[in-house]
Amino acid sequence: METTLRVLGDGLSIAALAIIAATAQGAWKRIPRGVSIPMLWGADGKPAWRAPKPLGLLAIPLIAIALLLSFTLTQATFTADPTRALIVFLVRTTLAASLGLSQLFHLRFVIKTLQDEGQL
Repeated sequence: METTLRVLGDGLSIAALAIIAATAQGAWKRIPRGVSIPMLWGADGKPAWRAPKPLGLLAIPLIAIALLLSFTLTQATFTADPTRALIVFLVRTTLAASLGLSQLFHLRFVIKTLQDEGQL
């Protein structure tokens, strides 16, 4: 059971990373060079903080890779107990889905903001 959960967790992590990478690549191609990427929006809906294009588009993918690979590398130590293996699997799947959704929502707001500003 532990091996099955580990393999399923790896597969879901790979799928989430593929979605995150594909959306980042699509946004990279669409956003012109030199455009600052909105990273944080204020209560008024205006960008409160911007980052250079590489940082703005690669922040979530790099965080996702680090987090999801850390589970892959350390999960072997948690699989002695089926309950722990199930908990780690559930945390991995929730984290993979959350990171994927955060990338999609972030890029949606980035594209909308840049279109409203006439930078796309």
